[in-house]
Amino acid sequence: MLADALPGLRDSMPGNIQDPSLPGLRNLVVVDNGDAFQRQRDKLGVEGTIDWREIMIWREDTREQALLREMRASLHKNDVINLQFTR
Repeated sequence: MLADALPGLRDSMPGNIQDPSLPGLRNLVVVDNGDAFQRQRDKLGVEGTIDWREIMIWREDTREQALLREMRASLHKNDVINLQFTR
């Protein structure tokens, strides 16, 4: 379903998705609690996706990690957070 909706996933590398319908999209993290997705990623044609378990091993010395640390320091446990997914 992902490969049909975003054909650019077939030829993209994780972190560098190139799909004309979503030019700003670079990363797509897939949450699948089973091992089926990780084993079948190539067969499914979604090589450009990132399995959520891979995020846990990302490097700590990147610009994104510094930004994340800065954001975390500014948050409070009672802050309201709103996530919106649009297409």
